Amino acid sequence: MADMSREEVLARYRHLRAISTRHHTEALRFLSRPALLEQARQLGLTAGGMLVAESMDEFTLVVDLAIHATRPGRSRAIDRYAGAAQLQPGSDEALVLEAMRRARFSVWRVERRHEVAGLVVQDLLRQDEAWLVDEAMERSAPAGMVAAMRLCTPETFAMTC
Repeated sequence: MADMSREEVLARYRHLRAISTRHHTEALRFLSRPALLEQARQLGLTAGGMLVAESMDEFTLVVDLAIHATRPGRSRAIDRYAGAAQLQPGSDEALVLEAMRRARFSVWRVERRHEVAGLVVQDLLRQDEAWLVDEAMERSAPAGMVAAMRLCTPETFAMTC
């Protein structure tokens, strides 16, 4: 993948990102209201049995946790969706879904621009690097910026999931 041009990498990223977005939309069908509220409650984002996120970022975090995390003994929404999805083995759809199931949430620091496209980010908890392709972050994230994100790696590059 590193021998691909910037345009080829970005085209591949956009294609995989669109698939990821569709998977997330479908995984929402496997969320229950109580599971969503439980995640919001743990973050202090409920009032009277209602989710009260003050920003889209807070709401996005609640949904991310509800899809990718669960209590012991329970299955994750992303895994329930994967079990129900009928994807062609080896397809890009299957590749992205499996990467989403293995995605890791961490605190990441932008180290530098990648020589082809995107950024090189450092996982501050695990002390390893990843090649992150994200067009918006590439344009706006300065070196040294720190962000908590869930990254999946469907190719040699990672992307936000």
